[in-house]
Order: sequence, then C-alpha cells, then structure tokens
Amino acid sequence: MKKTLIALAAVAATGAAFAQSSVTAYGRVDLSLARNVGSDTTVMQNGSGSRLGFRGNEDLGGGLSALFQIEHRFNADTGEQSSASKFWTGRSIVGLKGGFGTIQFGRDYTPAFLYSQLAADPWGWDTVAANTRSTGGLIAPVRNDNAITYMWSGAGVLVAAQAALKENAEGATKNPVSMVVRYANGPIMAALAHDRTSTGGKWTTVNGSYDLGAVKLGALIGTGTTAADNDHNSYLLTAVAPVGAGEIRFSVGQLKNKTADVIASRQVGLGYHHSVSKRTTVYVDVVNDGKRTDTNKTGVDFGIKHNF
Repeated sequence: MKKTLIALAAVAATGAAFAQSSVTAYGRVDLSLARNVGSDTTVMQNGSGSRLGFRGNEDLGGGLSALFQIEHRFNADTGEQSSASKFWTGRSIVGLKGGFGTIQFGRDYTPAFLYSQLAADPWGWDTVAANTRSTGGLIAPVRNDNAITYMWSGAGVLVAAQAALKENAEGATKNPVSMVVRYANGPIMAALAHDRTSTGGKWTTVNGSYDLGAVKLGALIGTGTTAADNDHNSYLLTAVAPVGAGEIRFSVGQLKNKTADVIASRQVGLGYHHSVSKRTTVYVDVVNDGKRTDTNKTGVDFGIKHNF
C-alpha cells in the first residue's frame, strides 16, 4: 500500500501562512520465468522494471506548486541495481506546476515516448511481448538526461516539449529534442510525436486508439532516419479486450529498413494479464518475430507483478 507522509511546515511567529507538502513512497516488484526471442535459455527476469521511488509536491500558494520525483530501478531476481552507472535511473526530476502548465528539470522520459510510443504498445514496453521495434524504430530514446520538459493540458489536449543538453555524452553531436501533441476525449485518443536524438537520428510517430467497450483498437505509424542515414518505417496494430478481471492483449507490427530494403522485425504478440487484486497481476505472454535473424524466433513468459 502506498504510504503518504503529510507534513505541515510552520513559519515562525511572523504570522505567515502554513504550507502543505506531501511525499509518497511507491514501487513495483515484477518477476517472470521467460525465454526471450533470440534465446533458447529460460531465465528469471523483470517483466517490467522493478522499482522503488519517491514523489512529492508542495503547495506554494496562488495555484503554484513544487514537485519532485526520484525512481530507482533494480533487478528483483538478484537484488542488483539495473544500471551500473545510474542509481535513480527511472526518473530524477524537480519542477513547478501552475496555470502556465508544468516545467521539469532532470532525467525524464521523452514526451514522444511517454505519450505516443509507450501508449501505443498494449504491453507498455513490458514483458517479452513488448513491441519496442515498431514503436521506437530502433531510433528513439526512452529518456534524456539533463532535460527541460514543459507540459500543458486542457480540454482533452496535451502539449509537451523537451530539450536536453548533450553536455559531454559519448557520441553526442546535437542537443536532443522531443515533442508531442495528444488529444484524448472519451473513447478516442490520437497523438503526433517527434524525436531528434543526440546522435542526429529522427523518429516521428502518429498513433491513435478507439475504445469500443468490448475491445480497444489501436494503430501506430512510424518513420525516421538513423544517425547513419538509414530510412526506417514501421506500423503497429493492436487490440485489448477486457475479460472478467483480466484482459487479452494482441499486437502485430513491422519495422523496415528502407535503405537496405530489409524487414528488421515482424512481430506478433498475444497475452493474458489477470488482476488478482488492484495491485497484483498474473500474466502470460507469447511472441514471435519471424523476420529476426536469431535462431529462436519465439519468446514466452509467465510472471507476477505487484505494485505498492
């Protein structure tokens, strides 16, 4: 269960008003028995990123608030942290929120990833069935360090833009940028997103979904250029159907290197995720990528995910 610590910060006998702040500890442990595409070995691994994080905000008055979030990622099967170089590898941001929108500084998800690429994949880039190739094109980054992110939303429209400093990152030639415009109202969602990477790659996606109740249908089209000037394009078609306390997930997608005239990936995924409670999910997935050059083209997993 999430535990929220609420503190009232008193300002001395000057008569200034009290300010309210809150900090929430949260996390996830997710492990599965899996065999990944390209491997004939069964392993225990994170189905999604196991994590421990803290987020909070402070009411500054006048509709203005300060916020922060720091998130550690770890491999639950061994207890080791997932990144050798970063402790707060999930997110480490601080920002301000008001009528003008939200501005955040630090290591953050790119808006294009969070509101287009991630949203288009029924598995949210988790488990062996995650379709990262069709959605990210083997070009787009998931997060940027040293980033400034701005977001505004209203009347079903979200606009977000991010610029990051390349600083001394290895191989970086440009300051990364990312942007998205999304509309979500009732059963309809549509988004247009664009990334420029630190090495000069570019990736643009258009995605949308419509929730019919019995099934939610979605699609994504991606196009872009790698740092080596190879043209990539992709598509993804998805369906998610609620069944009792669970849901059936399906996707089929393709990534093509147009410059080399090679289909790099054609992936079909199917899974069932069952909610045992509001916080615990049991899942099973199977995926096949017939265009991969690996000997083993099929992946499977069975896992348990618990959020707290």
